[in-house]
Amino acid sequence: MKKIGLISVLVVLAGLAWYVIAGAQTAGNNATNTAANDDSQQELIVVTPWELTSTDPSKSGFIFQCLQIAETLVDAKQNAELQPMLAQSWSANDKGDVWTFVLRDGVKFHDGSPLTADAVVKSLQVALSKPTALESAAISDIKAIDSKTVEISLERPLMSFPAYLAHATSIILATSSFDENNEVTQLIGTGPYYVTKFEPPQKIEQKAFADYWGEKAKIQDVTYLANSRSETRTLLAQSKPNYLVFTLDSASLTRLKQDPNLQVQSKSLARTIEYKVNADNPFFSDLRVRQALSDAIDRQGIAQSVMHTDNAAATQILPPIFKDWQIKTQSTQPDPQAIKQRLLNAGFTEDSDGMLQKDGKPFTFTLRTFSDRPELPIIATALQAQWKKIGVDVNVSVCNFSEIPSGHQDGTLEMGLYARNYGMTPDPVGSLVEDFDPQGSDWGVMNWQNPELTERLLMLETTKGNDVATKQRVSQIIFDERPVVPVVYYQQNAAAHKSLKGLEIDGLERNFYLNKLSW
Repeated sequence: MKKIGLISVLVVLAGLAWYVIAGAQTAGNNATNTAANDDSQQELIVVTPWELTSTDPSKSGFIFQCLQIAETLVDAKQNAELQPMLAQSWSANDKGDVWTFVLRDGVKFHDGSPLTADAVVKSLQVALSKPTALESAAISDIKAIDSKTVEISLERPLMSFPAYLAHATSIILATSSFDENNEVTQLIGTGPYYVTKFEPPQKIEQKAFADYWGEKAKIQDVTYLANSRSETRTLLAQSKPNYLVFTLDSASLTRLKQDPNLQVQSKSLARTIEYKVNADNPFFSDLRVRQALSDAIDRQGIAQSVMHTDNAAATQILPPIFKDWQIKTQSTQPDPQAIKQRLLNAGFTEDSDGMLQKDGKPFTFTLRTFSDRPELPIIATALQAQWKKIGVDVNVSVCNFSEIPSGHQDGTLEMGLYARNYGMTPDPVGSLVEDFDPQGSDWGVMNWQNPELTERLLMLETTKGNDVATKQRVSQIIFDERPVVPVVYYQQNAAAHKSLKGLEIDGLERNFYLNKLSW
């Protein structure tokens, strides 16, 4: 059999890539003139990387919420302030362990049945039986007081409780959505769109709901497509005028912005790209080491070269959208030699190649990350290069999304790099309580705890009022101790044809605002 040379293969592949890109661009150019003539019946195709694993909200509720198929009792504004959704109001007793929610009038499910307290109770009880955000809320009872009033009792006071009901896993579905085993067999929500076809793991077809209680959708037909390849999503954005593409790789933005037919938006999200360390590791148990690794990161360089923005450098866990939690930090250009000297002063020695070791063991570890978010492997490689300058040898393992939590559980994880969403529960107290639990968390601390931090978070959970000083103290402890270290704030990038009007990115990643879009 004749062998084909590597160069020949590369030439052929390059030619094919040029052909595909050119074809997509030609299709986009040819479609430009026709887009303006299409009426409101033109289908919109929404593309993201996130596959549909199930009809169960505990697994895919995030997508159902973004697509406006189903809604929660409580919503959040872009500044993370809570606002009414299916509940028009709520209140708590003085202790904060009994909450009452009054439902909005005139709301119908997609099957025509009215929104009632019984339906809400059923939906929340099913959610409570699954791995959802409600697990952390210590709910003892959910009951209907009358047809429009739901009362929820807690085992302990929780002043941030309404934010848990804004989480995507707390979406409200009609009673007819569940079978006798409380499994979701069909998605029947209250949103401006209803499902006409569900084809996991890639596709949902949906249509505008004429009886929606709020602002009705202008585009009648929407199809959701999951595509994990960033390069393919970029090509789709340029191929036809009816594609709306999210989570584009930053490196493609320059090309997309040069396309005269496209509009491209970028927005900083309530999501932080950060890494966690296993504090049982002899290296990471030393605070001086954790601080040295953090100080050696060129965050501004990563923000500019990877995220393609100047304002993404993250020196504290919570993004700027959470103003009350912000503390004063200094972002300075790292000095590798000075940082390396700090480690030498901490008992490390240098080998002949300038790499660090301690007690005869080289300072080396494996950093796990995943490619679902295309920036992560690039950032991991940047960290690898920056830490090599201070004598630290890092192996980068690009694996499946699940291998960070599984590595946490079996103890094999040394460091994990991921993007943590702090906006799914709009009040970040809930996320921080979960992430900094003294027992650890899959997406939080590993073999690390701080009694003061635990106490402060408990105060925020159980005390009425907006205690800014306590919030900032929590941020300060995390910054000082660095069991979890922020690198950059995540940027959401979206592209669509210029004929699509009303495009807006939700900084909390809760909503695609499809009902506000029009051609």
